[in-house]
Amino acid sequence: MKTKLLSLVTALLVVGLAGCSSAPAKYTYVVDPDLTEKADNLTRTSAHTGHVVWVNPPMKRVPVNQQP
Repeated sequence: MKTKLLSLVTALLVVGLAGCSSAPAKYTYVVDPDLTEKADNLTRTSAHTGHVVWVNPPMKRVPVNQQP
């Protein structure tokens, strides 16, 4: 009984994940130039100047058809 239940759950999981991954993408993420410019301006105007290194740059969500 447990093996039948396990195989059923596994099959449903595979079908569910395959369906989600094949859905068309409506949005994509691009680097947000406004936020990066704001951080660069802060380093120029601050008394404690530093160097900004983006490990994870700020991103914004845009529709695929409006992607630059």
